[in-house]
Amino acid sequence: MKSPPTDTEQKTPYELDDHLPYRIAVISNILQLGRDIAIRKITDLGSRELRVLLNVGTYSPVSAAQIAFQTKLDSYTVSRGVKTLLGKKLIDKRSLPNNKKEKLLYLTDKGQELYQQVTDSLQQRDEQLASFLTPKQRQTLTDNLKKLELQAVELLAQHALNEQDAGHEISGDQKEIIRWYNKLD
Repeated sequence: MKSPPTDTEQKTPYELDDHLPYRIAVISNILQLGRDIAIRKITDLGSRELRVLLNVGTYSPVSAAQIAFQTKLDSYTVSRGVKTLLGKKLIDKRSLPNNKKEKLLYLTDKGQELYQQVTDSLQQRDEQLASFLTPKQRQTLTDNLKKLELQAVELLAQHALNEQDAGHEISGDQKEIIRWYNKLD
């Protein structure tokens, strides 16, 4: 029977470049909205604010909680983005007639103009980025990414639930993942 490797023996390094979450994170980092010079020429908004603006423009009327769920950003990050966009008069918020606590977000005219410029630029970037894919390959990739997102939420929520069931304290991020998971049902 072979004994376990000692500290002085070489272990085979993990193939990080073949690790799917790592590859996705690298691509995500490259494509951050704040790094794109075409977007920078349009606006000085940061990535957080741009993600909120895009969600308000696409799904309006929408609540901050809905944006947090759709983007998988924590509610504090979304709240800061909303505050910045309200201050720049790019979005407005309105109370529901039957629920004064929940606020729905809308683009202002100024926000709509910026949204259109940003989405036009994103459309060009999207077409250029995926230009090597056939329509069928693109659809397959999109479908698989959606499946990966659901699988990731389920996997991480299950890990957090197992820890919680074992009596261990879990972090706010882990609680958020459990909330996302519960909304999938």
